[in-house]
Amino acid sequence: MSETHRDSGLPEGSVPPAVQGETVRIGWSGATWGLAGLGLVNLLLTIITLGIYHFWGKTEVRRRIAASIRVNDEPLEYTGTGKELFLGFLIVLFGILLPFQVVLVGSQLYFGPAAGALALLVLPLIWYLYNVAIYRARRYRRSRLRWRGVRGAMVGSSWSYGWHSLWSAVAAGLTSGWLTPWRDNFLHRTVMTETRFGDRPFNYSGKAGPLYPSYSVAWIGSLVLLIVIGLAAFAVISPLATPLSQAMQSAAGADGKIDWTRPELRDKVWLLGSLIAMTYGFLALYGVIASVLWSLFYAKEYRYFASETTLEGLRFSLDVKGWSLFLLFLSNTLMSVLTLTILSPVAEARVARYFVNRLSSRGAIDFAGIQQSQEKLSKTGEGLAEAFDVEAANYFILSI
Repeated sequence: MSETHRDSGLPEGSVPPAVQGETVRIGWSGATWGLAGLGLVNLLLTIITLGIYHFWGKTEVRRRIAASIRVNDEPLEYTGTGKELFLGFLIVLFGILLPFQVVLVGSQLYFGPAAGALALLVLPLIWYLYNVAIYRARRYRRSRLRWRGVRGAMVGSSWSYGWHSLWSAVAAGLTSGWLTPWRDNFLHRTVMTETRFGDRPFNYSGKAGPLYPSYSVAWIGSLVLLIVIGLAAFAVISPLATPLSQAMQSAAGADGKIDWTRPELRDKVWLLGSLIAMTYGFLALYGVIASVLWSLFYAKEYRYFASETTLEGLRFSLDVKGWSLFLLFLSNTLMSVLTLTILSPVAEARVARYFVNRLSSRGAIDFAGIQQSQEKLSKTGEGLAEAFDVEAANYFILSI
């Protein structure tokens, strides 16, 4: 008898049963730039309606993006509504934002300058609510996404997630960021183990250890880069700044004010402009190279998160590279800013397409046996996320 059959308990000569269920193919079928016109319409209607149409415009963007995502050649369906988003925002506006603003203004009027200390104490609360908003935005979106009539769900507490995010952020800061991979892994496990498709849970088995080599490269590389570019900037700028400084001192009056009409300074105006341009140039150079280094880490993190995630018999893999991730982030940011958000729907679609086209699975799952989620659907949308503009700041977070 072979070892395989002995270990499996099957009679000799028998064939092991095939994995029950369907394999899963994930793909994108849509035109991202087709949303450019929708972005223009949304902006115009939002202006005309004094911002109210924003929620319906956002819903239409999500509906089109969901319809472009195909699982086994069948599209996802987004069932959220603009009314839900609008009501959620109103609740947060009148229940949290306005009372919060009243307290801050009142404290400034009553305590005067001492109110600044109160504002500092409020910062942890803001960070806490921001992460509560992230969780709620995820929960709302997943509960409104359906495939073959079955919807997603999240069964955890947004308040608990906000607390875990707050204390772990403080701990990461106290370690100069070296606890960040552990924190990211911990929060991702929290989210994934609380995520459902119908009545079936996702599982996540990852640990922080495999993330540290990439994190070390990004952390140390950014520090070395800062030192190198700082020294280079000093070597280039210092010789030019010295004569400018001397001219400014000679042009200073008795009251210390500088007379820029003095001949010795008029000749140096071009030098001042050059120094400012070079300073921003060095800062931009650091920002670009450091962003590439950190993109390498986040690409590794996304790949690892996907590889350690399962849904019953399905395992996942994500073919994300740091350079392409950086280019996607940079181009989307420029696209949205330079077009005054008109192309923001295109940017969102590009993020979705990027991850969908790089996501694959192996194994199989019995979709026929999956029952509808029994989690109660909220009647309002992600108002807290709207207040913090979570979507604009978290293209990638909300796509995972």
